[in-house]
Parts: sequence; structure tokens; C-alpha cells
Amino acid sequence: MGKVDEYYYDYLDDKYRFADQVNGALFQGRQVVLPDELEPADAQMVYLGKEMGRREGFKTIVDKARMWRGRVIHILAVENQAYVDYRMVLRNMLSESLSYHKQWKQKKAVHGRKKDLEIGTDEFFSDISKDEKFIPVITLVVYCGTAHPWDGARCLYDLLNIDDEMKEFVTNYRLNLYDCHDHDTFDEYHTGLRQLFEAVRYSNDKDQLKRIMEENREAYSNIDNDTREMLEVMAKVRISKENNKMENGEKRFNMCKAFEDYRLEGKLEGMQEYLVQSVCKKLLKNKPPVVIAEELEEELAEIEKIIEAQKRVGNFDAVQICRALAMQD
Repeated sequence: MGKVDEYYYDYLDDKYRFADQVNGALFQGRQVVLPDELEPADAQMVYLGKEMGRREGFKTIVDKARMWRGRVIHILAVENQAYVDYRMVLRNMLSESLSYHKQWKQKKAVHGRKKDLEIGTDEFFSDISKDEKFIPVITLVVYCGTAHPWDGARCLYDLLNIDDEMKEFVTNYRLNLYDCHDHDTFDEYHTGLRQLFEAVRYSNDKDQLKRIMEENREAYSNIDNDTREMLEVMAKVRISKENNKMENGEKRFNMCKAFEDYRLEGKLEGMQEYLVQSVCKKLLKNKPPVVIAEELEEELAEIEKIIEAQKRVGNFDAVQICRALAMQD
């Protein structure tokens, strides 16, 4: 099972999914951003800086940027199974500030080469002309956690200990945050993102997920390969490669069939069996629980519960371990 950030970065390479993500999250499904209007963005345009990098023991974020009608649209996909970044407001503020500072430095360099700003003027000391404009940076944070909804700050005010009478003097900063837990339906999406968010949203309510799949059986019976991979790494839904068919020269996968195949005795779903199999493989490599939890991006308590069941069973048979877990529940 791969890292969510690696898969989601590639997933948003598709211009239709990128546009669908923006339209669904920012414009309630209205087709404002058209796929063919998207252009590659300068990699330096959105600058995260050293503060934004990966740190030991923490999950990371993946950024994908595109130019759209003279604007930069920047998507931060928060890779998360058990971790909310409570400083995300600060990270976004810093990221966007650095992006604008980067643009200013580029303009300054151009004027330095051209020497077109009159010495001693306001423009000369500012290193830009009075009428110059910057490219807007629109940042969208997408939260994909399955453990619980986003419970972090959504604006700068949420992080401040400030009296109401002082708020008018403190500039607020608001996240463009999309948390699928805030939604019950996902009709605003028109690509595999809809199935992806539905699976993440109802990952802990399998009866509801099954009902949604039955109501949208046509879509769930025709999952593209990229979405299949995302469902596996984000929602822990294993869709066997055997449950496929060819359509217009492309493999499509049947999630409905996979869901039915992996239900265990009407109580435990294949998602848990797949997790148990993954844990067993790592136990056979003598990896400790903490490392297994980190690599599988699961709660340590959940991994320890599986390990305890494995010890009771006395072997690494995933079905038997799942039965032991069912009896425990």
C-alpha cells in the first residue's frame, strides 16, 4: 500500500480531476474552471520553503498547482489517517506570503536588468512600478482523513486568544478547506472523486456505503484504475484486479463486486481483512507495532488489537484473525 501523498499527486495530474476538485470544493459543482483552460504552473510560483517540508514523525502535504486565467490554483491534499495539522492556517499563510514574495523578487530582478525604474523614486525603492500586479494564488486544502472530521482551526481567529473588540484591528486569514465529512452527498463531483470522497466519508459506516453503492451501481461497477488505487490507499477498500472488464480499451473495476466478496460472515468487511493481511506481512518481517502503524497509516491501538488477535489464533491466517476480532467485538 503506497503513500497517499504520492498517489494523490499523480491522481490530480489529470486535468479533468483537477478541475473537478476545484469546481466541487469551491464552486459547489458549477463548471467554472474548465479542464482545457488549465495550464502548467511555474514550479517556483508556489513556494513552500523549508518550514513546509517533511519532518520526522509527521505526515506531509502534497501540492499541485495549475495556472487558470492568469491565476494560480494551488491544491494542498492533506494526507491523513490519524493526524490533523493544527497549524495549517499558519502554513497556508506562510506559503502564500512566500509565493507573493517570490513574484516580487522575480519582478525586482527584471527591473534590475532593464534599469527602467527612475533612481530616487518610490518605484526605485520598491523595486516595482506603481501599477504592477501580482498573480493571485488560490489555495485549496483537501482533507482526506478517515478517522474523524477536521477539528483544527479554519481561520486565523480560531488560533488567537483575542477579544471581540480587538478583532477589527487584526487581519483574519481563512482556509479554503474541503473536508468530505462536512458533506452527506457528493453530487457536485463528476469524476472518480465522487466515489473516492463517498468511500472516505463513510469508511466507518459500511451499511451506508453499501447503500450508496447500490444506488449508484453503474458508477461503482466502472471504477477506473487510478481511482481504484486511490480507494485502496485512502479508504482501505481493496478491489481485486480480477474484478475488471475492458471498456473502450481501458480496464474498469467493479467495486460493488469487491465489496460483496470481501465481507466476512456478514460482520467484518474485506477492508479489515486486507488490513489484517498487511499487518501479518509486516509481523513476519519482525517489525514492531509502532513501525507497522506508521507504515500503514493506522492508529497504533488498532494495530495492537490485530496483533493480540493474531497471538490468540497462533498463526497468520487473516480469516481466522478476523473471526477472533469479531468475537472480541
